[in-house]
Amino acid sequence: MALSWRVRSSWLTTAAALVVAAGFSALVQGPLWHQDAALAAVNLAVTLVFVFTGLMLRREPGQLGVAWALMLTGLFRSVDFIDAWNGPWPFYGLVFGGVDRLFGGYALLRYPNSSLLRYQRVYLIAVTVWMLVGRMLIAITSTAQWNGSSTWWWPALIPDQRLTDVLNYAVNAGEGLLGATGIVLLVMRLVKTTGLDRIVIAPFIVAGIAAVIAAIASAVSQMLVSLNSTPNGAYLLESAVDLSVPLAFLVAVIQRALLLRNISTLTSQISEGADVSAIRYALRSTLHDPTLDVVDLSAPALVPELDTQQQDRLVEVIRTEAGTPIAVVIADPALARYRGLFDAAVQTSGLALKHAQLQAQAAREKLEQVRASRARIIEAGLAERRRIERDLHDGVQQHLLGLAARLTAATTRTTDPKATAAFSQARDELKEVLAELRDLAHGIHPAVLSQAGLAAALEEVVERLPLPIRVIGPASRASVSQIGAAAEATAYFVTCEALTNVVKHAKADSATVTIRIDESHLDIEIADNGIGGVMPSGHGITNILDRVSALDGTVTIDSPPDNGTRIAVRIPCC
Repeated sequence: MALSWRVRSSWLTTAAALVVAAGFSALVQGPLWHQDAALAAVNLAVTLVFVFTGLMLRREPGQLGVAWALMLTGLFRSVDFIDAWNGPWPFYGLVFGGVDRLFGGYALLRYPNSSLLRYQRVYLIAVTVWMLVGRMLIAITSTAQWNGSSTWWWPALIPDQRLTDVLNYAVNAGEGLLGATGIVLLVMRLVKTTGLDRIVIAPFIVAGIAAVIAAIASAVSQMLVSLNSTPNGAYLLESAVDLSVPLAFLVAVIQRALLLRNISTLTSQISEGADVSAIRYALRSTLHDPTLDVVDLSAPALVPELDTQQQDRLVEVIRTEAGTPIAVVIADPALARYRGLFDAAVQTSGLALKHAQLQAQAAREKLEQVRASRARIIEAGLAERRRIERDLHDGVQQHLLGLAARLTAATTRTTDPKATAAFSQARDELKEVLAELRDLAHGIHPAVLSQAGLAAALEEVVERLPLPIRVIGPASRASVSQIGAAAEATAYFVTCEALTNVVKHAKADSATVTIRIDESHLDIEIADNGIGGVMPSGHGITNILDRVSALDGTVTIDSPPDNGTRIAVRIPCC
């Protein structure tokens, strides 16, 4: 209720101010309504729009000075034509008739900054001095009649027609040059300004340039006519062009209010993904600041630099609900003038980043669960392999060995040639079964791997292969607790798979197996001097990749044609 009352009160104040401004404009122009009603009406419209724009602008923080400058521009725009009255007013109109341009120039050069730059202040002071001094000299060297007035008061201290004409040309030419300088300054503002400021100021900078050109045209027309003539046509055109300036300012004010709609665009940009890079791109696009950066505070090394290197930047910290900083937004300090938009954009980005971090945390937890589950499956598989190997060795193999011993004993006790031959044949076949059984148990899980380690197990493998293979490994066996049973078993089977491929397909003369173990990784390298050209999609390579990836390891294959093959396997130690 209180807010609604404040809104109604504000609009009532605005309406009252506009009524007062309209009455003031109509009054000071007085006789001009009879002399040139169109010009008076345009002046009235210009005054009202300037005053209304100033009233709207006064609500922006830090822009009260610009708001008053716009309102005074509108009021003095009507006072410029007070010379239609008799008395001292024609003298006032001559000397102070361009004051509205000073206020307008101040607004054009300053908004939306908090103050003018030094060279801008120097320019406005130069324009003020030139206009007031030059026009005062014209006034004291001329008479009222020479200026087309029948007023009873005029400070004609040293009337001189020729000197007055010279001063008239000089003053108007100087105002034209200063106007051209003003155009240069406005263009410089537009070129040097970037981001949201350029979007906001572009309309009134263009309107201001047009107004300056119109003012220069009025000055030129004044030079081309005698002092006792008034170029009302030029003034009417200038007034019509001047109307675009407050309208452009009004567009800028409204546009700043509408910039908040960019937040919906920002929301759609980061809806698909909200990592730091996505948020950085979305904020740069939304806030029109290509220098904007978002620092992820998960990299602590970057945090101390913020205090020492970013003091001239706009810095906003994104925090979790518990107050923990998670990111920092570093932007152009000009965005401080759009604090509402900036804060809303950062808040929206912060919500997206927090949501993304929660999702990432949940994904990491799920990944850890998957990894733990996969490790348990691998360990269970290894345990089952060891159990089967023990059962074969301690059960079936021992039973067959006992059977072989009894056959040998039976052979020695019989004298029947046929029985002896049958027992011998059975014993030979039994030896073949035992050999196949040992190979089967070795393939399931070699006992030597658990007893003597990886290097010894691989030495046993290469002895059975029809190829000179050298195994290079640590001088002493690494403990299972150091590298992990799963890593050791995976390295063994991967190496066996790779060596089998060498024997079958590489056409190599020799091969080398190199084992390296450090605190965090088990590295195996299998190299041969064969024909190379190994295809990663091959069955053997696929098996290797599957086994290693199950332990989050990596496989690197270097196999140029006709230049051998090198397979490097890196497995994290458990």
